[in-house]
Amino acid sequence: MNWQPRNKTLGVINTKAGNLFSLFASLKRIGFKTVQINTSDDIKNNSVDALVIPGQGRFGQVMKQLTATGLDNSIIQWVRQDKPLLGICVGLQVLFEQSEEDPGVRGLGIFAGKVERLNSPKQPMVGWSKLNSRVGSMNEKVVYFVNSFGVKQSAVTAATVTYGEQFVAAIYQGNIWAFQFHPEKSGEVGEEIIKQCLCN
Repeated sequence: MNWQPRNKTLGVINTKAGNLFSLFASLKRIGFKTVQINTSDDIKNNSVDALVIPGQGRFGQVMKQLTATGLDNSIIQWVRQDKPLLGICVGLQVLFEQSEEDPGVRGLGIFAGKVERLNSPKQPMVGWSKLNSRVGSMNEKVVYFVNSFGVKQSAVTAATVTYGEQFVAAIYQGNIWAFQFHPEKSGEVGEEIIKQCLCN
């Protein structure tokens, strides 16, 4: 993309599933302009350059909010137009078809596959873990995770992590980046990952 953060506006989707303060603060430190997206009209009215699906809440809770506001279809159309999208934690998970966390709830289905309960030593997984990646400069970066569910394998895997078992830590395809970890809570390392993914 070869962006400069100060010239770009990120639309952060309000999933009503958690506090967005740390994410807004992180994006501001990087230099991005941000706007909260509550409805499809907010995307059009704010000349948004990229969408961000933040990372708090349950799979079903987030999908319910996206469906109620029509933002589920807006995100799908956004992706079809090959526009930049960033997903974080559950924001990665809803890009897939379904989740064991809320059986019967359909995800956005942008990618094939399902989210499964992880065989972790401790539930939820909370803390810092090292990435294994051949994409970009994420390899061996230590980032912050908070999750009990994840995607165990995917054709669009960009990074993995091992905690009890290996699972997908990041995905990448075209203009889509998504992380199971929380880059906004991973200090300078996380912010650098966001910047590299959205600006290169």
